[in-house]
Amino acid sequence: TFATASVPSTADLDTLEATISAELPRAQVSIPASRSFIKVVDVPFFKAGVSPPTPYTSAELNAELERSIIPSAYVVHVRYVRNSPKAEFATVWIDLSDSQRGTHASQLIGRRLFLNEAEVLIKGAKAHTRVPQCQRCWHWGHSTEVCRRPAIRCPICTGPHSRASHRSLAGCCRGNPKANPPVPPTPADAPCTHVRACINCGNKHAADDHRCPYWRHRFNWSWIK
Repeated sequence: TFATASVPSTADLDTLEATISAELPRAQVSIPASRSFIKVVDVPFFKAGVSPPTPYTSAELNAELERSIIPSAYVVHVRYVRNSPKAEFATVWIDLSDSQRGTHASQLIGRRLFLNEAEVLIKGAKAHTRVPQCQRCWHWGHSTEVCRRPAIRCPICTGPHSRASHRSLAGCCRGNPKANPPVPPTPADAPCTHVRACINCGNKHAADDHRCPYWRHRFNWSWIK
């Protein structure tokens, strides 16, 4: 164990490893790893001066972060979350690989940077654990193991069957040859295209669809509750 006056850079670690490798050929030098969390607030969600309103993509955001004061070598994960379905701004949640003392995060918190053509502020954040979505009833807030629902529900149609059995058991897809005129079944290689309502938000998509606002807020316990 070596004590240093400041957090060593990658070049510093390489130099130290090269120095001691003559005596310890298998030695590897690294910083004790921990995890810190920061957030960038009031980030514009839409591009300025563009009509119709066009949101920034995750790729564009990541490219700007690469050029920012946040060292990309320490960035573990980035989540870009619009503050609400109609909000003008978003929050960027960033997980950092950090020292045990949280040195990288403390050097960034309170600083400003330009992101999506605006000057925005970096704040500290708490660890955001993901809200579980039950794979049995498809509601958010509890895991499959503790589900109290009496029966499995289909995420596509909310019927009392699994997703795998949707095509053969759901009335919308299995067809009805006795109807007049007969209703053909959904082709085996085609997805279900019938109108359905998510059991969580009520919109026209399956309960496990990533377009669901609940999915976008899967790290926000207070929003889902």
